[in-house]
Amino acid sequence: MASKPWTLGSIRDMNLQLEAACLEPGCGWTAAYDVNKMIAEFGADCELPTGQGGLACEHCGAPVDFGLVAVKKSA
Repeated sequence: MASKPWTLGSIRDMNLQLEAACLEPGCGWTAAYDVNKMIAEFGADCELPTGQGGLACEHCGAPVDFGLVAVKKSA
């Protein structure tokens, strides 16, 4: 059974940070995205790309992989 793709809204609701990293060995490009800004531009129902062909590295053009990181909630 295939899992549902992550949406920007579900990432925000679970208090996660969206990060990306280049898959090209030696490149080292990474980025952390402002999920709230992305929701304002693309909508909360926008799905993250899955598999190859989603996004390309801003530095070398190789494929990019996404990761989700737990964010500490402020008091």
